[in-house]
Amino acid sequence: MGLLMIAAIITFSVILDYFIFDYDDKHWGWLKKASKPVRRSVIGCYLLMSFVIYFGLSLPYIKPFL
Repeated sequence: MGLLMIAAIITFSVILDYFIFDYDDKHWGWLKKASKPVRRSVIGCYLLMSFVIYFGLSLPYIKPFL
């Protein structure tokens, strides 16, 4: 699977989690009171950590191809 496809899936899942699946504000409710720059930076850091974790866990499988 291509790098762009993986990035799109991770980003799409975070957006779905923030806007649709968290309907009762149990996961992201604390962030609703924050300002827009804080929300953007928190979600950006969450996405960055998701990418790092994904690539860290998949490194043993893609290492032979590097």
